[in-house]
Amino acid sequence: AQDTWITTQLKSSLMFDGDIQSRNYSVKTVSGQVYLMGIAQNQEELDKVISHASNTNGVQKVISYVRLKDEVD
Repeated sequence: AQDTWITTQLKSSLMFDGDIQSRNYSVKTVSGQVYLMGIAQNQEELDKVISHASNTNGVQKVISYVRLKDEVD
């Protein structure tokens, strides 16, 4: 239940941040570890997403599999 709550909180905070295109991200939480997947528009957006994840209550670790838009073929 805690992992579901973390995921819900994080998805909500990403959605309400106007600088982040939240639909480009998938979030999975397992035992307090947040896995981020998706495509960031730029490094600044990725940094904000990771910051939101790190500052979410209950998160122990953030693991990012996010790629930058420019790196995607």
